[in-house]
Amino acid sequence: MASSVRIDGSLPDPGDNSTKGIVLSRGWAVEYDWDLDRATGTGQPKRLSIFGFPAPFNSDLEGLLRGRAAFSAFLYLFKNGRYLRLQAATMTPDGPDAPTAPAWGLPADWISFDAVLPGRGIKIDFCYFFRGAEYIRFDWTTNSVSPGYPKLIGPEWHLAPPFTDNIDGVIAGQGGFTTKGYLFKSLSQVVDDNGTVVPAGSAGSKVVTTPGYARYDFSAEANEGTVTGPDKVVPPWSGLLPLLDAGQAVDTALSWCNAALAALTAPATPLLTNGLTHHFMTSAPSPAQLTEITTRMTAVRDRIAQIPDRFQWTPGFTGVAQTVPGTLTEIGDNFSIIHGPNGRAAVLIHEAVHLVFTPGGLIIDVPEFSGATINGTSFGVSGGMAYSAMTPAQAIANPSSYAAFAQEIAFLGIDQRFGNARRHE
Repeated sequence: MASSVRIDGSLPDPGDNSTKGIVLSRGWAVEYDWDLDRATGTGQPKRLSIFGFPAPFNSDLEGLLRGRAAFSAFLYLFKNGRYLRLQAATMTPDGPDAPTAPAWGLPADWISFDAVLPGRGIKIDFCYFFRGAEYIRFDWTTNSVSPGYPKLIGPEWHLAPPFTDNIDGVIAGQGGFTTKGYLFKSLSQVVDDNGTVVPAGSAGSKVVTTPGYARYDFSAEANEGTVTGPDKVVPPWSGLLPLLDAGQAVDTALSWCNAALAALTAPATPLLTNGLTHHFMTSAPSPAQLTEITTRMTAVRDRIAQIPDRFQWTPGFTGVAQTVPGTLTEIGDNFSIIHGPNGRAAVLIHEAVHLVFTPGGLIIDVPEFSGATINGTSFGVSGGMAYSAMTPAQAIANPSSYAAFAQEIAFLGIDQRFGNARRHE
């Protein structure tokens, strides 16, 4: 798969030679250290609200800027054709949000943007607004749009398709990469089960949406190459994309858990009965069993809501995820490379069960695909027995039961079983 991250932009720390900053995707950010060339420390990913971004500018931004010249005391957040100026020192709004186009001298029909990005290198006193196949350059020193714009992205930035239009966002290089900009775009690609690009229509192939990027040098005004292979995008950005993928997976997993808990605490319905039958091996659990399932699902939901507490990307870890009960959940690059967005959410629920219950409270660990036919594919027995052969007591203690049950309820009765059995979904 690679990743389903959509890069919204980045915000370097103050100072032209800063080596740290944050990279944004949807409602999440990851701190990145350009000297170490990796995501920094523990406690990631972080919600944008933690950095002081006020709603609704705390998710799905068009981009963000640190002001230059006479505007260096401000940060600018852009969303849905509007912008909000913040006092950088306090992260407090400097007035209400307003339409972007008239305030920045842009054409009146530029009412939304694909990306808003800072210049780097010799272009550091400019910023750029991308829309479709065109862009406009804004000059901080004159507080106005440069003459002769808009222009076409492709010829001016020396880019070839698919990076000539509809750019998602840009990561501004720092430290030894301070002249660079990394232009990210979501790409629709056909992959096999290992995430390798294959011809359309190949047996077992699947269409996925993954990020690719072009590296641009502002000082040299040169395109320095592109990376588009789904299995090639994650490794160069050590920890960045898996952690941003984890943020999106948290949001998805929480929505699944909330749906499951709503069903468990309401009067019984066919949706609930079928879900209990498929994943806890009984259509009519005893009051004690129902209480235990609900208590555990509540603890799982609460644990996922606590991420990034006791959660980290670990360099060199070749697995997808692993958990030391009560202590720590770790993910590696394969969290992004092997799984799609739904699979990653399923992994977080599975690992949350491991974290919140001690080894003595878990008597079995049987994957949801063990001995099952999922999406037309039959799988052999894994984890010691077929998933359907568990007793209710075993299923209640099985991490995959909670992930698969929550998915089925959230998808209104469709027994999905995302995970290793459906790697790119």
